[in-house]
Amino acid sequence: MNHGKTLAAALIVSMLLAGSAQGTPELGGVLTTDNRWRPGGDDDGYTWNEVQLGLKLDVRHADAMFHSESHIRYSGFPDVHSSADLQDSDRIQPWHLEMYEAYIDVYGLFLDNVDVRIGKQRVAWGTADKLNVVDNLNPDDFEDILDIGRKIPTTAVRVDYYPGDFTVTGVVVPVFTPARSPSSSWQVPASFPLSPELSLGVLTDEVTLPDSRPQDTASIGLRIRKELLGYDCSVSYVYGRDDWPLPSAVNITPVDTLGTVDVHMTLEYPRQQVVGVDIAGAVEDVGIWAECALFVPTEGTYTAITSPDGVLNQLALSDDPYVKYVVGGDYTFRNGLYVNGQYLHGFFTDRGTDGLEDYFLIAIERDFLRSELTVRLALAAEVADFEDVANYSAFFGGPELTYHPTNNAEIVIGALFLEGNSSTQFGQFDNNDEIYFRVKYSF
Repeated sequence: MNHGKTLAAALIVSMLLAGSAQGTPELGGVLTTDNRWRPGGDDDGYTWNEVQLGLKLDVRHADAMFHSESHIRYSGFPDVHSSADLQDSDRIQPWHLEMYEAYIDVYGLFLDNVDVRIGKQRVAWGTADKLNVVDNLNPDDFEDILDIGRKIPTTAVRVDYYPGDFTVTGVVVPVFTPARSPSSSWQVPASFPLSPELSLGVLTDEVTLPDSRPQDTASIGLRIRKELLGYDCSVSYVYGRDDWPLPSAVNITPVDTLGTVDVHMTLEYPRQQVVGVDIAGAVEDVGIWAECALFVPTEGTYTAITSPDGVLNQLALSDDPYVKYVVGGDYTFRNGLYVNGQYLHGFFTDRGTDGLEDYFLIAIERDFLRSELTVRLALAAEVADFEDVANYSAFFGGPELTYHPTNNAEIVIGALFLEGNSSTQFGQFDNNDEIYFRVKYSF
């Protein structure tokens, strides 16, 4: 075992417990296991193996609160390539300690109607079910691509001001954090388009982060929220960066006389502004929600392609504004059948006026055996071009069974099926059908 990690974990826990002596501590957590298997084909085998212990600690005082959530994760598979590796516990059972959130809330700072939150935090904006187009202060976390909508908490200062019936929220994120890409089993091999007479040799890349100056790396956000005619409404603004990089430079180098070339790409994160509106409420017994976000690149992003023929500046993303939106609703029938449907225009990684695709999602579930058993079916369709749906579409989803042996435990087994064209984001994974098994216990 890595004694450094063990000592660090022990010190963190002891300090948190010691710091709670003068407050009211609330300790809780969750243990989850997650195993996935991809049957058949060349990729037959396990793709995910994880045990995660999440620990939460809240310490409450009269005018302040401390919150922390840390994850101790054993994930991956043994990584042994020689007999010497058998002496390394991290290669046999890889694990790490991850701080998810850690912040303090101060209530009534300077004014009775002003609250401040400082620390590593998740700033969640929007009303849709996970597909939030106005939620742009925390970067996307695609490590587990099946957990759509997951974000990475970042260090931030959040101020909530309550003037009357309004809630005004201002957020400053001092340091830029990029999005996390999917695990290796879901990554698409990197490529670069070349003319027919050339063949790709070695493709390399480097990612350039913003300079560590406030004017380059910081993001700011402002949100005004109010209940209007029984609906929860808000408008928001974010000045930040796209958390997925774009190519800013490409160097093409010939390596032989047969047309083989090596390609080196430089990727950067362009500045952008986002203006959003969202609303949520109910019409009779039907819950409804909608979000719309206007993305405004601060300037066009060009890729300087350098080859023996010279330098060509190619437009990667214009400065034309583009709009993403999502609408949805849910309803529970008298027999207990629950239906949730959403339509999304523009996925998290879609950008540009011509690069937005459409997604249709529906989930149906019902409880049985006095709510001990839940049967769920989720289906989704991606359409990249309505004029040629047969060649520019993908379909994915599957069934899921959840058994609750106690109120705080659940056992889940399900399957994911994908089918589509490689021209779509999810269609390129049409061989990634999976069966998964999860166990969760909360305490």
